[in-house]
Amino acid sequence: MSTARSDLLIYVGVALSTTLGLFVLHTWYGTYLDQRYHDQLAQRGPSEALLAAREEEQAALKAGKLPLSQAMSAMARPGSRPSAVTPAPSEDLSAVSGWIHARGFKPATAHPVRIVKAPKPVEAEPAQPVEVPAAEPAPPPAAPKAKPAPRQLKLKTEAVRPQVAH
Repeated sequence: MSTARSDLLIYVGVALSTTLGLFVLHTWYGTYLDQRYHDQLAQRGPSEALLAAREEEQAALKAGKLPLSQAMSAMARPGSRPSAVTPAPSEDLSAVSGWIHARGFKPATAHPVRIVKAPKPVEAEPAQPVEVPAAEPAPPPAAPKAKPAPRQLKLKTEAVRPQVAH
């Protein structure tokens, strides 16, 4: 192996190992800093805004008409939900309005409902004799044409020589 090729392989190996080492160090240092940061947050405790929000939520739950456990059991029973909280399909199309601008969008269209019409009832009319015109005798059927004999295949058994263009 030539020295230039071995030198190139050494450089590539050193570059890859350096990149891998830096990636590992970056990940390790990032997790170390992340752990230290979260440890400090845990030592401080919850913020005042979070505590105030939790107190407001607890007060709102206690001020309800029913205790929370009774309200949850009432909602779980089928048929006992008030109409204000009964699930129903939404008529809001804002969630799909952005798809109109997508390339190749084709809006869904309803298929027409096709109903087969009932045939009209036939009213009973008195039968009237219908005169049938005299028919001419039909010509005798033509004799079927004879099929031509199948073509015989000719096989070339001699050597094929290429044709030379002049």
